[in-house]
Amino acid sequence: MTSQEGILPTPEIKYSSYHWGPFLFHTQVTPAECQMVLEEGKKCRKKSNDHRQHLAGHLKEEYRFPDPGPMAGWLKKYLLAYASAYKQWRNQPSTNLNFRLTTMWINYMKANEFNPPHNHEADLSFVLYPHVPDEIAKENKEFKGTTMGPGGIAWLYGESGVFTINVVSGMPVTGDLFFFPSFVSHWVYPFKSNVERVSVSGNVTIIK
Repeated sequence: MTSQEGILPTPEIKYSSYHWGPFLFHTQVTPAECQMVLEEGKKCRKKSNDHRQHLAGHLKEEYRFPDPGPMAGWLKKYLLAYASAYKQWRNQPSTNLNFRLTTMWINYMKANEFNPPHNHEADLSFVLYPHVPDEIAKENKEFKGTTMGPGGIAWLYGESGVFTINVVSGMPVTGDLFFFPSFVSHWVYPFKSNVERVSVSGNVTIIK
């Protein structure tokens, strides 16, 4: 269990706080990597490798990468970063991580489309946002409400209660990459702007 230490200003009381549960990891990929993924996605879109029958999303265009292997090369450094950050979080020494990228698909999300709460059947899952139109950020600035804004993504773990955080959410921008344990329930909110947002999702199996 990992603790976080601090001092409360009034009164001056030293304390340690403890965190547990799924390890959610967020980083940014390079513009060149975003462009590479978008170009590979165009090939899937042209071949129409329809993947919707395997997915929970209410989207009209979701295409599977027929061979995710070549994509594993650029993804590896981020997977290793996730593993290292997790070990650091647990105060454990870093170890090598062997993995297999089992499935990977690209999502072309349009106005009013969404992903309902769901999880994945793997060890680790990820979502990358290689293209997020500026119009969605503008729509969020104008949004008034208590939930996550248009186009947001949220993860749920555990029960709600007093002094409990069981939902973590974020508003993706271009280049955002999130890793999370596959069993964690998550969903994506719709947006209304007449634009197309591109995301890439995938599942990873850890080889022990």
